[in-house]
Amino acid sequence: MQMITLITTKPSTSISGFFVGLLMRFADAVGVSPVSRRLEDLFSDTIRIHDAMIRRVCLGYAVNPQDLEDLYQDVLVNIWRGLPSFREESTVRTWVYRITLNTCVSTLRTRGRFPSQASLDDVILVPDDSQEKLDAVKDLYECIATLNPIDKAIVMMWLDEYSYEEIAETVGLKRNNVATRLHRAKERLRENLFKRNI
Repeated sequence: MQMITLITTKPSTSISGFFVGLLMRFADAVGVSPVSRRLEDLFSDTIRIHDAMIRRVCLGYAVNPQDLEDLYQDVLVNIWRGLPSFREESTVRTWVYRITLNTCVSTLRTRGRFPSQASLDDVILVPDDSQEKLDAVKDLYECIATLNPIDKAIVMMWLDEYSYEEIAETVGLKRNNVATRLHRAKERLRENLFKRNI
């Protein structure tokens, strides 16, 4: 399956850099723990490498652009808090995905609402893609947003080319359950996309 890369209209590196710096200054100021250079570097590298994936997951759960930024900030805080206890029992990519997913689901559950449709107003395709592809991606994300939180996570991870084993580890299901749920979710998406194009 050919992947279509999404980017945000705002330059994510400057936003990420701002929050990385803010978190480090906050940790120093309140004395939560001594901030080692190694931990700062690890945090900066982790965000730089996984920024696009974090934003894609947040986008899938955001109701509006403000929600997107709020979820993104919450994820960064949780990654910062979790880094000292990361035991490398999974890959960094899987660990970051799990934190991002859990943060989005728990934040929206706390607010007592899940969006029925994701907002894609702040998202564009890379410049060489056509408006037709942009519309197709927008339709796909809007259909994905109608899935329940677990199926949404499974589909989004599958689109990010995670293996069934990695998806199962992240969402806490067995591999066969992931395969079954993914198959059913793809069928629902196919039906919804077909109805949109009639």
